[in-house]
Amino acid sequence: MTKDTLYLSSLDSVRFERVRECRFERSLAFDSGKTAVVAQLSPAVIGQDFNRNSDIDTVILVARHEGVSLDPVNEFPCFVFFSIPHAEFDAIRTPIGRHEIDIIGWGELYRTREDAERHAFD
Repeated sequence: MTKDTLYLSSLDSVRFERVRECRFERSLAFDSGKTAVVAQLSPAVIGQDFNRNSDIDTVILVARHEGVSLDPVNEFPCFVFFSIPHAEFDAIRTPIGRHEIDIIGWGELYRTREDAERHAFD
């Protein structure tokens, strides 16, 4: 996997509408065979809203639609769920089970910050 930098925003959630830089770190696979990507966010998401002691700067991204790839991203905008694991990220191994994560939001990946900002305020 290349360490792509994309931009994440959400048309569906006020909490996640702010454009964030999203750096892909590594791929994961679910026990169902579906793929996912561990990504670093900047700026971070307020962790207190999700019962976390610190802000969330690492998420697991999963494509919302069948047939869409995240490694590499095969269409833009790319609609994704973003989730956090119940355990620490260094304990996450592939394959991962759906019961090991919580979906905290959904949004879209864009190629550029400008594309994300343009869509975020349409």
